Amino acid sequence: MSDFVASLDRLALLARARPNLLAGSLARYQEQEGLSDSQLAARLGCEVEALARLALCERPRPAPYFAGDAERIAGYIHADLKGLVQVLRAIEVREALSGRADAKRAVGPALLAARDYDEDEKDGEDQGISTDSDADEPENG
Repeated sequence: MSDFVASLDRLALLARARPNLLAGSLARYQEQEGLSDSQLAARLGCEVEALARLALCERPRPAPYFAGDAERIAGYIHADLKGLVQVLRAIEVREALSGRADAKRAVGPALLAARDYDEDEKDGEDQGISTDSDADEPENG
């Protein structure tokens, strides 16, 4: 192994602590999937040596930039674009579901809907919702 490759591998290990880089997310994905380096490289359609360069890449930005960023990364590491996008999206989904702090950066900001209520709606009257305590009792019919 050349000094250059060994240096890249060391940098990739150090980069795992940087949430803006792919290193940590890629390592977690690889561990969760139980993939060796050669299996991950096969999934990505690249050489094993390219994994360290991939780990040092910045995470792709959310849409509308994601596709362009993914294409540049795939070209840089000589990977299959479809395989790379599948891995990147799987990483984003896992991080969003796990509640990781850096998942917000990966997926983008969440939009929440808000609604103003009229005073009459607050207690459920206009919604047909009973707020009485005897609502749980069956009607005698």
